[in-house]
Amino acid sequence: MSTNPDLLQAALAIATALIYVGAAARQLLTLDGRRHRAPRDVILLAVTAVCCHLATVLLDLGSGAIDLGFYKISSLIFLIMGVISVISLLVRPLQMVIIATFPFSALAVLVSAFAPPTGQPLEGLNGGLLAHIISSLLAFGVLTLASLQGALLSIQTSRLRSHNTRGIVRLLPALDTMEQMFFELLAAGALWLTVAVVSGGLFVDDLLDQKLVHKTVLTTLSWALLTLTLILHWRRGLRISSALSLVFTGYGLMAIGFFGSKLVVELLI
Repeated sequence: MSTNPDLLQAALAIATALIYVGAAARQLLTLDGRRHRAPRDVILLAVTAVCCHLATVLLDLGSGAIDLGFYKISSLIFLIMGVISVISLLVRPLQMVIIATFPFSALAVLVSAFAPPTGQPLEGLNGGLLAHIISSLLAFGVLTLASLQGALLSIQTSRLRSHNTRGIVRLLPALDTMEQMFFELLAAGALWLTVAVVSGGLFVDDLLDQKLVHKTVLTTLSWALLTLTLILHWRRGLRISSALSLVFTGYGLMAIGFFGSKLVVELLI
């Protein structure tokens, strides 16, 4: 495989990155916490960026092999986050989240297109293993959005407690709406993580192999913490500060398990 992208892929990656940045910048200029939906031009730019991003991924998959190297899988996750964000924008005020994620999506597309490959493409995957990979990517993407939403919610809660309603607080939706969106994303992410854990147990033969045991343990711990958070929230009305602490811990464990070995093996070693 060549380390240099062909002309079409390079041009498409650059165009995608520019549109992502343009969508985030346009949303920043029109940000208003009282809006329940993003402006039409922002949604149009966001949809265009995600479609172009999808096209770059499809070009990568043209050979029939799936490259799960560090850069390629990062691009896939940001694509998933982009798709979910665009769909959510139609019904939920997630404008601040796309301002935070779209610039990183632009970077992920460029790095994926221009950086040398770090992983070995996989071919001939069976349906069960493919389901495990897809559900894992979906879980990570949705839970990343949930964590970002949680970070914004934490800032908003802290500012409101200190009676500081200036700055970012004025640009965010009402606290009840922010909490609702956080738990919606958390529930969706936990559901996909459950599918990933179950499919991994059923279809991955070497989950306790030396190379995978840390990922298995950390992912299972993450799943337990996130599930516990939802159960406590639904049954007891868990305090938002406690929920955020559990979710941030669970997401951190999952991120270390998901990307830790890839970062060390593919980039550092």
